[in-house]
Amino acid sequence: MYPIVLELKGKQAVVVGGGTVAFRKIQGLLEAGAFVQVISPEATDEIKSLHAANKVMWKQKKAEPVDYEGAFIIFAATNDPVANQEVVRYAGPSRLVNVVDQPTLGSFTVPAVARRGRLVLSVSTGGASPILAKRIRNDLLAAYPEDYAAYTEFLFYCREKLKKWKASPDEKQKLLHEMLDEQYIRSVEKQQAFIDTLDQKVT
Repeated sequence: MYPIVLELKGKQAVVVGGGTVAFRKIQGLLEAGAFVQVISPEATDEIKSLHAANKVMWKQKKAEPVDYEGAFIIFAATNDPVANQEVVRYAGPSRLVNVVDQPTLGSFTVPAVARRGRLVLSVSTGGASPILAKRIRNDLLAAYPEDYAAYTEFLFYCREKLKKWKASPDEKQKLLHEMLDEQYIRSVEKQQAFIDTLDQKVT
C-alpha cells in the first residue's frame, strides 16, 4: 500500500449505490470538492435531497460501462457483491476504484479520516481492523480540537505571505518556527496580531 492525499476539487467521482454507505462516501467526496454522480435504481432520502439541491447528479438506473467515462475516481457501494465486482470489471485498470465490501478487489482503500480544516489525519490498519482505525481517528480528533481549523488557515496565509517576502531564508525560517508556538493555536487574536505584523513587513 502507498498512502497519498488526492486533490479531488472539480474532479468527476462516480458512486455506484444509493444506500447509507454510498451516502457516507458522497459526503466525503463533496467535502473534497468533487463533482459527484450517483448511479442507482434507488436512493436514500438524503441522496435524493442532495440531488434536488443540485449537489449531486443522480441517475436512477443500474450502472453501465458508459457511466464510468470521464470518471477520475469510482466507488462501488452497493449491497450486492456481484454488482460491485462488475464495477471493477467495467471501470478498467486505469481508474481509481474502491469496493466498500471487498477492498482487495479495488485499487485503493479509504482510511479513517480526522479533519480539522486544512489538517487531514488518516489512519489505516491495512484491513486488519477498521474498528481500531476509527478508534485511533477519534483519539486524534480529541488531541487536535476544532481550534486547529482556524490555526491551519492562519499557517497557510502566513506561509503564502512569506513566499513573497524578499528576506533571507534564515529570517523566513525563524518566523515559520515562531508560528508553531502553542500560543497561536487557541488564540485568534494572537494570530491576527501576527498577521498584522507580517503584513507590515510584506507589502
